[in-house]
Amino acid sequence: MAERFPKSERLRKRREFLKVQDHGAKVSAGTLLALVQRNGSGVTRLGLTVSNKVGNSVVRNRIRRRLRELYRKRKASLPVGLDLVLVARGSAKDADFARLAHDFDQVTLRLSRQF
Repeated sequence: MAERFPKSERLRKRREFLKVQDHGAKVSAGTLLALVQRNGSGVTRLGLTVSNKVGNSVVRNRIRRRLRELYRKRKASLPVGLDLVLVARGSAKDADFARLAHDFDQVTLRLSRQF
């Protein structure tokens, strides 16, 4: 049960994404760019952005699945009370799971230092 990804932990509306993108801080790590902003609640929420530039729908969905899995397994190590948008860069399409995991861990480490 602890590794679920409920709706309360997701950014779901366009305006939520845009608010983080416009006012949030940027944290970069290899294949990922993280945009982060405090949300004032005790819940960290995640939004994923994988554009058409990264690849076709099969590639984009694979990257999204992997990033969701990384978030579910490692959400305990993230600071609490953040809105986090992960943007996959073009290099993510050639990255294996280990590379995405490494980059996600780098983002987590930088966020824990910053927030």
